[in-house]
Amino acid sequence: MKPFRRFNRDRVSAVLLILLGIGIVAQGIQYRMGALTRMGAGYIPVVLGILLGLVGLAIGITAEPGDFGDKKTMPMEWRGWLCVLAGVLAFVVLGTYGGLVPATFFSVFIAALGDRANTMRGSVLLSAGITIAGIIIFHYGLGMTFPLFTWG
Repeated sequence: MKPFRRFNRDRVSAVLLILLGIGIVAQGIQYRMGALTRMGAGYIPVVLGILLGLVGLAIGITAEPGDFGDKKTMPMEWRGWLCVLAGVLAFVVLGTYGGLVPATFFSVFIAALGDRANTMRGSVLLSAGITIAGIIIFHYGLGMTFPLFTWG
């Protein structure tokens, strides 16, 4: 039996998600919570932190034993890592200088290109759908003051 058979990628990922969720909740409770009808600044981070921890718990419970693999069986996916990081960076830059619409569209588009199975058409459609949903939910539904478009 291999020494790390119980600690496979799924279980390590589950522990990281749980720890991240706990950290988000701990930071979020320092802000005003408010109520469901009048949310404070800490409400959404706390709820999302709890959900993140529960997802980590579900992944950990359902993970099957296995090893970490090696470079032949599980090579590092640099394309995925770089695209997700570039998507986050694009949201920060375009959110500051372009507004919600370009920031959301391009961050989702860039991150979607990290999956080798995605096509350009699929990435554009996903980006458009998430952007429309973001506008409806955040701009019109929640009335966030993040401008849809801004120049500089």
